[in-house]
Amino acid sequence: MRIAIISDIHGNYPALVNVVEDALTNNVDKFVFAGDYIFDLPYSNEVARYLMKLHNAYIIKGNKEVYLQWLKNDDQANWTYNQMGAVYQTFRELTPETFDFLDGLKEELYIPEISLYAIHFLKTVRISQKFNCNSYKYHKKMYTKEQYSVEFNECINSDEIKSQIDQIDAKIIVFGHNHLQSYGYCGDKLIINPGSCGQPLDFNTAAPYTIVDTDDYSVTEKRVTYDIESVIEYAKNSAMYEKGKIWVDLVFLALKTGKDYFGILFEIAHQIKLSKNETGVFFSNETWAEANEIFNSSRQNRQV
Repeated sequence: MRIAIISDIHGNYPALVNVVEDALTNNVDKFVFAGDYIFDLPYSNEVARYLMKLHNAYIIKGNKEVYLQWLKNDDQANWTYNQMGAVYQTFRELTPETFDFLDGLKEELYIPEISLYAIHFLKTVRISQKFNCNSYKYHKKMYTKEQYSVEFNECINSDEIKSQIDQIDAKIIVFGHNHLQSYGYCGDKLIINPGSCGQPLDFNTAAPYTIVDTDDYSVTEKRVTYDIESVIEYAKNSAMYEKGKIWVDLVFLALKTGKDYFGILFEIAHQIKLSKNETGVFFSNETWAEANEIFNSSRQNRQV
């Protein structure tokens, strides 16, 4: 049996369609989706509807889908933060059908017939700096694929992470979240992160996914090209872009470069927030705008 493993679509419907079609041409029997389908591009309803109609698919929640209950129960009078504009607008645009589908997904899944366990992130993996979404930037290294593969294998065999993996009764363990495609082995267990279909951050802009053949447990990592510029042009004409321009511009940069700029802007904003003694979960609109100005100025001076 051949299984396509896909994660972190982030509202990028064209990338999803191209990846699924590529998987089908590679004679895939089943699909496993590891979460984060919505918010960053204005195709969240399209992504959800596509997944709802896909046959032979196992689908779990990511942290983005977990946000839905918080947004549902929050007072929209408090939705004044520009930092969250794209999130607020996505929530408003979700149809009742797509909301119910996404909200009803499980956060983890065990598939006994193929001995596969899927979760969006392992607890220890999420808190490990080497698996952080910004690991490339913070280490100030331009990792090659081979170099990151070595680190991935070292991490999943570290005492902290191995202790969690050992508790999972499955031959194949799947997670996503950090947008970095890789796989490795912890003992006799195959550990797979397929990367981010909709927003890869490993300096390769083609959409990644991974195929596993359960007959011999062979792994094939795939990358699929799609028309990124048309996605950006479509998004620029959306209400999401109007409501969350700073964030969506970061998404555009990531799509065009395969590089993580989110952490850079957040660090700038965090330092401004500290200097102003601001409190609260989100950045004030003034701090968010000021951080964006500094970020763009730094980019023009080729400092980031």
